[in-house]
Amino acid sequence: MKKTYSIFKLQIFTLLILTSTALSAQVGIGTTSPNTDALLELDATTNVGGLLLPRMALTETDNFAPLSAHIAGMSVYNTATVNDVTPGQYYNNGSRWIRVEQTAPIQSVSLTTDFQISSATWTNITGASLTFTATKTSVLVMFSASGFGYTNSMAFVQIRARNGGTTIGGSNTKIQSYDDVTGTTTPWNLAFNKPLTGLTIGNTYTIQLQGQVGGILGTPNAAIFISSNPDFHHLTLTILQ
Repeated sequence: MKKTYSIFKLQIFTLLILTSTALSAQVGIGTTSPNTDALLELDATTNVGGLLLPRMALTETDNFAPLSAHIAGMSVYNTATVNDVTPGQYYNNGSRWIRVEQTAPIQSVSLTTDFQISSATWTNITGASLTFTATKTSVLVMFSASGFGYTNSMAFVQIRARNGGTTIGGSNTKIQSYDDVTGTTTPWNLAFNKPLTGLTIGNTYTIQLQGQVGGILGTPNAAIFISSNPDFHHLTLTILQ
């Protein structure tokens, strides 16, 4: 009976402690100088109902626990893998898991003004770039374009997608519009899609389209006249996560 009574006293005492803690910060039991960050601190010499309580502190802080504290004992996380969590939900910034603010799974940008691809070397296509934050370790990069050969020529147009200084891939087509007599204006179009892998969740990436032309005769410009011919011409870059 005495043992049961002691346990009952401990339960009541603990309840009083927790109630007091909720109402006032920095409560010390067995110590006159509790930790300034502690809501409750019990000294090792504290004896409650015949039980010796270890020194402990209940602490309220704005500081984040180390990463190991977040993942300890949780099978969903793997300390050996930086981003071994539900894809697109959280990422490891080196000290803690952070929830990724979800962005639209499809991000796209299109040219809005007339543009000519006229350089014989790779040149950025103005307005054809897209910056996104990775919510997965891979995305699908897609682009398509249509236009016509601006002047009589026998030529080709090439467009590629770049991730920083690395080429993801591209496409090409002819823009031949020369018949040796009167000349013609020939429409052209091309399309491309390819997965971009090895991304780090939470990191920001910029995809830039570049173009170049080459030809035998005439002026081998590849015209994409968005404003002048909106029913026929376009260039669109899309990222699908």
